[in-house]
Amino acid sequence: MRHRRMLPCPVPIAVTQSLSLRWLATTVPNGQDFDTEQAPEMKRKEEKKMGTKGSGDDGASGQEDGDNKEEEPFRTMAVELTYPMRKLRTDVNQAYFPGKVCRLTSREVDLQSMIGNTLITTLKVLAWLKTGSNAMLSEAIHSLVDTGNQAILILGLKQASGVPHKKHQYGYTRAAYFGLLISALGIFWLGSGVTVVHGIQSLLDPPKELFLSWEVWGVLAASFGIDGWVLKRSVQELRASQPQDMSFYKHVTRTKDPFMMAVLLEDLSACVGVVMAGCGIGASHITGNPLWDSLASVSIGVLLGGVAVSLIRLNQKYLLGQSVEPEIEKGIRELLLARPSIDNVYAVQSQWVGPSTFSYKAEVDFDGTYLAAKLLRMCKPVFLETKDFEKGLPLTLAWYAEDVTRLVEKEVQEVEEVICGIYPEAAFIE
Repeated sequence: MRHRRMLPCPVPIAVTQSLSLRWLATTVPNGQDFDTEQAPEMKRKEEKKMGTKGSGDDGASGQEDGDNKEEEPFRTMAVELTYPMRKLRTDVNQAYFPGKVCRLTSREVDLQSMIGNTLITTLKVLAWLKTGSNAMLSEAIHSLVDTGNQAILILGLKQASGVPHKKHQYGYTRAAYFGLLISALGIFWLGSGVTVVHGIQSLLDPPKELFLSWEVWGVLAASFGIDGWVLKRSVQELRASQPQDMSFYKHVTRTKDPFMMAVLLEDLSACVGVVMAGCGIGASHITGNPLWDSLASVSIGVLLGGVAVSLIRLNQKYLLGQSVEPEIEKGIRELLLARPSIDNVYAVQSQWVGPSTFSYKAEVDFDGTYLAAKLLRMCKPVFLETKDFEKGLPLTLAWYAEDVTRLVEKEVQEVEEVICGIYPEAAFIE
């Protein structure tokens, strides 16, 4: 017999270990067919009646035991075949939605980046007001957009750390991608768009002269130093989570942490933008031609556009539901097929629901012969020693069916524990 069963949804099974099917023997008369349609209602009535009995009903229970001596072997079997079930959790959010909280980059990096960009924006605006440099204005817009984006990322980081509950069963981890999408759109329209338009206008109508002073170079040097320091911190954060068997470049391209990726790209583009601005301002100062300054402004805008497109594509991929890597699916499949109780695994569905959590669904064929072999030692004496087989058969089959279910549940629970032990990102297994 092959038993097809999906891995259970993360909903607690409201069945206690003391569940008894004694009602079968007490409510089904001898020789009468077992009515499966009426069984649930009969069972509920019997359980309710059993729950209202106190310890003072010992005499009644003793009489009942005396009247049903033939059922004693089945009760003994029930004790032996009771398998450990999942503990019933009292917290409704934890019980129904046991997914993990999203693990993201430290908020400290985002705060440091926002503070640094705020200081740099102020310095660049002052330098632009004094010199009128288009490249310096582009850099000021660049830093201003980065400051606003860091504020959006901090809010997104706070929201993404929310735990799953009834309304949002997979948690708020995708809020990280949504916040970064807004940030990327801001970079594209406010950063790249405004900068490129202003640079093109400067190319068509260049200024007569460009006034430069030592303050300009001081601001560029300070900007490069601050952005470089934040970039170093971002690289250190990424290296801390880098697997030993993976190169740093591959780790960066495969990271699913949108906040760290945003900080890394923004600070890297900030350092490159400072170099572009310095080259444009320096070339204009040496040649006396302000067109170099305008070209630097357009180049900075194009750079920002590239960063924005990269971040938009990253968010699009995971907001649409990116499946987990093939090696992870293959590894989980091998774990399942390695168990003697499982014949086959198919209809696999998986997706990243957050930067550090994914869901995994699969249909599993359980080997009925394995389940029968596990129960044979305890069930065989009961079936063979039944005195009144016609009367005892419904109860015996009921106990056997329940113990098969409990055994399957035990196997499923062990499978989930094995998967989560090797792949801790598997927050939702169904």
